[in-house]
Amino acid sequence: MSTAPEQTVDPVLLQIIGGELGSIAKEMAHQLIRSSYSVLIRESEDMGCALLNTRYEEIAESDNTPFHVGSLVAYTKGMMQTVEERGIELRPGDVLAHNHPYLGASHSLDIGVIAPIFWEGELVAFSANTAHHLDIGGAQPGGTIDLFDMYAEGRIFNATFLVREGQRDENMWRFFTDNNRAPRQVIGDLECQVAAARHGVRRFEQLMAKHGSETVRLYSEALIDYSERMLRAEIEKIPDGEYRAEGWLDDDGVTRDVPERIGVKVVISGSEVSVDLSESPPQRPNALNTPYGGSTCVGVYSLFRTLLLDTFLSEKYIPANSGGFRPITVIAPEGTIFNPRFPAATQIRFNPINRVADLILQALAPVIPDRATAGNSAQLNGMYMSGVYPDGSYWITIEVDEGSYGGRPGKDGMDAVDCLSANIRNQPIEDIEMHLPFRFHRYELIEREFGHGRWRGGTSAVRDYAFLTPAQVTTESERHADIDPPPGVFGGTPGRPGRFWHLHNDGTRDRLYSKVNAHRFAEGERLVIEGVTSGGYGSPLEREPVRVLHDYLDDLISSEQAEEIYGVLIRDGEVDEEATRRRRESLRAATAQRER
Repeated sequence: MSTAPEQTVDPVLLQIIGGELGSIAKEMAHQLIRSSYSVLIRESEDMGCALLNTRYEEIAESDNTPFHVGSLVAYTKGMMQTVEERGIELRPGDVLAHNHPYLGASHSLDIGVIAPIFWEGELVAFSANTAHHLDIGGAQPGGTIDLFDMYAEGRIFNATFLVREGQRDENMWRFFTDNNRAPRQVIGDLECQVAAARHGVRRFEQLMAKHGSETVRLYSEALIDYSERMLRAEIEKIPDGEYRAEGWLDDDGVTRDVPERIGVKVVISGSEVSVDLSESPPQRPNALNTPYGGSTCVGVYSLFRTLLLDTFLSEKYIPANSGGFRPITVIAPEGTIFNPRFPAATQIRFNPINRVADLILQALAPVIPDRATAGNSAQLNGMYMSGVYPDGSYWITIEVDEGSYGGRPGKDGMDAVDCLSANIRNQPIEDIEMHLPFRFHRYELIEREFGHGRWRGGTSAVRDYAFLTPAQVTTESERHADIDPPPGVFGGTPGRPGRFWHLHNDGTRDRLYSKVNAHRFAEGERLVIEGVTSGGYGSPLEREPVRVLHDYLDDLISSEQAEEIYGVLIRDGEVDEEATRRRRESLRAATAQRER
């Protein structure tokens, strides 16, 4: 623990300054979202903003993707490592770009834009943001899985000045424009990032002018310490011990149909927690690798903060900052998929660490059942889509399609939402059809294929659309193999794996792997995405009959499922209570007989 002597801190002023710092980060995010060009930022909000101190600790963040806001600690630290090694002097008015995956970036497609903040000639803080870009001039449009190394991913910015002392470096902007397939959207988004970073600088300067620089520094440190104490107090409620879980990736995208095992060990010791990923696959010869600082650690940090400091479950003030990182240690041996050696490619890095987050939940479920969920989809359908218009110009988009959450204590799992560490919003089909050469045939919930339980698992969505030009698609997904569907807990049943389909113009169809590279579609052909549904929590025989009835009336389950799985008989749109009582008694007796 560090810094601020508690006796000098006014708790009322602490919350006031904490609110002001949080508002600055949220203003930065709002400005970036409202002014951005690509649907990925404008609608999906695949971005994040934060303020950091000179130790590169986050003091306030926006309410966006954990992988963006949490990774800005590593981004800023990596950028400053380069600045110091090169003997560069930062000055007021500077704005730098950074996306080096071995110096803090979450992956190279997420470009960080960082502006130093000065007060009376002294460097006092940083205003920073990251955003996922449509293209950075790599081997293929958007993202690619079949990459040899980091350099094949596209342009790498390593503490690169976009603005120096308030003046744009036009040569750098022209270089990026000339090496990009979608310059209007990408350069537009990058300019919006610069504007958001500058807004953070101005607002932080105003805050220091209002309260004094020393007061802002003192209370920023106190806020971090306060968040650390809160997380430690929650960790101490978990019994000390070692807790394990294992899961599987479908394959590594190279050797097909050979699952890759991930073993997770969670060690609780007092107010400290460590997550050991030593039982991980070796780094892969493609882009299925997760940068340690910018992604692996962030995925673990965000899971524990969500699990233990959920604002919905507390009446206390809970500021989001680096205090929530301090009690957590992440062990990932160098050379594994979660800590690859330079210069391995890392663009398709998200799903492995999101699976780790879900495995941490599974490991801890027996000792914190009131906080755990059943198995979540714990993956994303990252679809890197591109094609060429008749005039030769590119269209590029990146879709992050829905998953689902497992059943949880007192509530059903959430349907058709992004899951765990991503927190990306879906892209409205109306917006996509307006700006891109797609036509949607279906967008609907998956029925009858999710985990059943006292609290049912969330269901996912089907997106079915045709391409109006020839297209290619690279997919970033998991949990399509039958080996590892989202599990049920405490008697709940598992969810269902996801599926991708290629529908040809002649009416035939092919099932695609969860990870494919630059798969080609002819004009008029269709891609169908079926999301992963999640596990149930508790025995289905404990589900309130009226909830089963509502699921039936909503067409989520059939009458046969109501009777066979839940023991609920529905007659003329109503629950037959006496028949339901007898059926449940019979099912419970059969279960007890099997268990003997």
